Amino acid sequence: MITISPQRLRAHVEALTAHGPRYEDTPGVPASLTYISEQLGGLGLAVRVERYGSELHQVNLVAEIQGGTSDDAVELCAHWDTVATSPGADDNASGVAGVLEAARALRDADLPARTIRFCLFGGEEENFDGSTAHMAHITPDTESIIFEMIGYTAPEQRFPEELAGLLEPPERGDFIALVADQASQGLLEAFARRVTVPALPLVLPDFAREVAMRSDHVPYWTTGRRSLLVTDTADYRNPNYHWAGDTVGTLDYAFAAAVVNASVQTITDLAQ
Repeated sequence: MITISPQRLRAHVEALTAHGPRYEDTPGVPASLTYISEQLGGLGLAVRVERYGSELHQVNLVAEIQGGTSDDAVELCAHWDTVATSPGADDNASGVAGVLEAARALRDADLPARTIRFCLFGGEEENFDGSTAHMAHITPDTESIIFEMIGYTAPEQRFPEELAGLLEPPERGDFIALVADQASQGLLEAFARRVTVPALPLVLPDFAREVAMRSDHVPYWTTGRRSLLVTDTADYRNPNYHWAGDTVGTLDYAFAAAVVNASVQTITDLAQ
């Protein structure tokens, strides 16, 4: 039984936020890119750099466990960048930490049929530039799980008005939201079977898709690929969203570890 360590997740978040925002030419950018590369390389994974522009921050980092019988991949993804005003512990060092620890858990898995790929995207805060560029590197049947803020819990929870009538909204912010378009419902169901913390599964009808078009799942959906958004709901729960208060000590690492553990099990299932 794989167990993800909350302590290791926290250590990653501490390292990723230690140099401040990960934005354009700030010191946090080279520091975080070096840290991610060293962590993946230390697992014995080759790290590929996907450049989508000439600036230092215009880069994705990608590593994979090669599949045996299929050209298609299951990807676990998170964006490493932040806005200029925040060190980005939840948004999105929590997601990056989750990808790094999932890679640690999966590296010694039996040879999967489908490639398992770990993607750390730049440019999410700039209209998903990194993940949009990544679409040119993958097959049409590649599918993904996107970690977009997975570490914050709270006694209260808000919801977008556009979802009124579509769900029974929980009052407490102690769940992980699993958001899919209709084509990606199978990914949602696979993840929901494995998660042990409270979960809110939401398959969006076409008329409500716009409310969720805020992260790196968007290029997958718009190119007809399957993608599942896994999120603590960002500013609908976390008052520190995009502010200086989004720091290491505000996060619930046991909660995040349960989410990452579910992703490892789900990816293991999907890669067979």
